[in-house]
Amino acid sequence: MDKYEQLLNMLMDFNESIRFAAVCDKNGEILWNSQRKGVKNIVPLEETKQTISRAMEGWEENFRITDIVGSGLYSITSYEKIKRISIPLNDGNLLFISINNKPIANLKGKSYGHLAEMGEILSIVDFIKAKK
Repeated sequence: MDKYEQLLNMLMDFNESIRFAAVCDKNGEILWNSQRKGVKNIVPLEETKQTISRAMEGWEENFRITDIVGSGLYSITSYEKIKRISIPLNDGNLLFISINNKPIANLKGKSYGHLAEMGEILSIVDFIKAKK
C-alpha cells in the first residue's frame, strides 16, 4: 500500500467528520483521494481542484518566510458548512482535507469556534512522514 493511500485511509478511519481527503502534487494535481461513502460533494470536484491549486500557490508563497517564522504546519479555512485544511508534506506535496463544520449546541446552529482535531490529524501525518 502506498504511504499516501495509507494516510488517507487512516484519516478517514480516525474521524467521521472528514468528508474528503486528497494528496496533491506541486502542480495541484490530485495523486490520491478518498471520499466518505454516502457523502455528497458540497463543492464540485473541479472547484475543489481550483481551491487546491490556490492553496498550493499560497504555501509556495509562505515558504519564502520559513527562515523567519519557521515551517508552516497547516492552514484552515472555515465556512458555515465545511472546513478546508491544507497541510504541506515533506516532499513538496500537499494534503487537503474537507471536514464537516459541526454546530456548537448552545449557538443554535452556528459553528463559530468548532475546532478541527488538528493534534490527531498531524500525528497521523507525522506517522506517515516517518515511514520510508
